[in-house]
Amino acid sequence: MKDIYSHIEDHVDESIEQLFELVRQPSISAQKLGFDKAPGLMKDILERNGFEAEIVQVPNNGLPTVYGYLPAATNPESAPTLLFYCHYDVQPVDPLDLWDTDPFEPTRVGERLYGRGISDDKGNIGARLAAIRAFRDVRGGLPCNIKMFCEGEEESGSINLPDLIAERGDDFRADACIWEGGGRNLNGDPFMYMGLKGVLGVGLSVRMLSGDAHSSYAAILPSAPWRLLRALATIKDEDERILINGFYDAIVEPSAEAVAAVEALPDDAPEWLDTFGVKSFVNGLDGEDLRKQLTFQPTANITGLDSGYQAAGQKTVLPALAKAKMDFRLVPEQRPRDIFDKLRKHLDKHGFEDVEIQILGAVNPYRTSLDSPWVQLVAETAEEIYGRKPVMTPNMAGTGPMFDFGETLGMPIATSGIDHPSHKIHAPNENITVEDFLLGARHAALIIDRFASDWG
Repeated sequence: MKDIYSHIEDHVDESIEQLFELVRQPSISAQKLGFDKAPGLMKDILERNGFEAEIVQVPNNGLPTVYGYLPAATNPESAPTLLFYCHYDVQPVDPLDLWDTDPFEPTRVGERLYGRGISDDKGNIGARLAAIRAFRDVRGGLPCNIKMFCEGEEESGSINLPDLIAERGDDFRADACIWEGGGRNLNGDPFMYMGLKGVLGVGLSVRMLSGDAHSSYAAILPSAPWRLLRALATIKDEDERILINGFYDAIVEPSAEAVAAVEALPDDAPEWLDTFGVKSFVNGLDGEDLRKQLTFQPTANITGLDSGYQAAGQKTVLPALAKAKMDFRLVPEQRPRDIFDKLRKHLDKHGFEDVEIQILGAVNPYRTSLDSPWVQLVAETAEEIYGRKPVMTPNMAGTGPMFDFGETLGMPIATSGIDHPSHKIHAPNENITVEDFLLGARHAALIIDRFASDWG
């Protein structure tokens, strides 16, 4: 592999310039900003790297996916196929005043590269393309078939992905999948996760009056904010137990291997306390119990509350309407729509039939087994690249559309990438280092080589 690694290093400046080209093009899915040009640029870059590429129109007028296929140099009919799942959409840049550089004018400062999406997830796309280019230039082609699935709606919940998979899933099917990102933890160990929690996003609202009233009428008129607050208070108790009947019924207990993996994770509690400015975690959690709670337990979280007047000064008003948003992080085998139905029954049972609810987003949880041969192959290659055994967790606490590929399309999933906790993903001054980019590209290359020779 020395010839491949040398090519990656010798051409890193060209790879970075290609990455900068991607970053310069805005692609904020939440705001539908930049999608007049972003899909075309993504397609063009795949084609420049040898792929047969297309802009895939997504059901429900969603933001396009860009899909590319590059066959093996020899015998593609019998060669195994590897899918790289990526996304080319990015998070909003707000608050803009906290950026030290223009988020859409990528900037190099020493060995750090700055820009929105330069880590999540355009940097991972760039690193994988650097590995693919090395095989094409040095060895005349790839040793296996490669598919690149570049989603345009991941950062806004992948709401149309299940319908796309239902329509064209066979086109995207592969023997194994590398997910959007991975990389190193704070200790410098390669870090892998094999699953993600699901999520149910819910909007709640209640109207008590035909219009806002003078606050003096609070003595005799019902209050929408108080009504909604009382409804919300029935959902979870002070010990963090979710009170919706049947909420926990579908949960499958994690395997002994999954529990052991979480117990072996490094203790990040001191860093979290410092980062979030708190003195302790809920219910006094710490150590292994804290990590198990974060990994294996579902949540019921209020993400927003809105009612009445919130601008400067005071306005003596009795609001007619109150609204809230919630997200429920879900674990195997919970299902978002089942939880939504249970929430509706819960509110009705407690006398809150007037509280309206709607689904804002729904993603199923997914987890590849830690003893999967695919996980072991990726872990072994990570140790070769980084010189250290990878730290592995059954799933992250966050959410992504793994279910649609792992369960629906039936492929094992593992992670590899350029990520590091210092990269400020989703935040101002998002960045990567050249070192992490090179490590991620080399790891992608070794995965491709080992997959071609050993898989199946």
